[in-house]
Amino acid sequence: MAPEWRVRTATTTEVEAILLIHVAAIFAHGPSAYTDRQVAAWAAKTEGTERYENAIKDATTELVVAESDSRVVGFGELDVESGEVAAVFVDPEHDREGVGSSILHHFERRLRDEGFDVVRLRAVLNAVKFYEQQGYQKVERVTNTTTNDIDVDTVWMEKPL
Repeated sequence: MAPEWRVRTATTTEVEAILLIHVAAIFAHGPSAYTDRQVAAWAAKTEGTERYENAIKDATTELVVAESDSRVVGFGELDVESGEVAAVFVDPEHDREGVGSSILHHFERRLRDEGFDVVRLRAVLNAVKFYEQQGYQKVERVTNTTTNDIDVDTVWMEKPL
């Protein structure tokens, strides 16, 4: 049986842990789909923890963490107004343990409760298979510009709720 992860609202005391997980996951999995230059640009979080602090303060955003034994092992970000999942990242030490699925299911329940009938997200290429396993379907491949004007391809995906 897979371990259960407690998914709850993030606090400002956890933004450093969230940043470390975000960058570690990018470096662990990004190279399977992107060049070294693209990975470096994606991982260059020049704003530091500010993005996460702002998300916690923003009433239209839900920033959550997954924890086990009081340790943050993943995080996710949801735009509650648009019904779009903005991020799901897991500490690479806890890959394939159900952390990402727990975060995603938390967001899906929240959106269903808010009256949404579809959830959307923009998946990085190395995560498309994970989202497909969760019932998401590819809609459109798009190119985004990241830090230092580096282009990266992503895929818009959606799932009926």
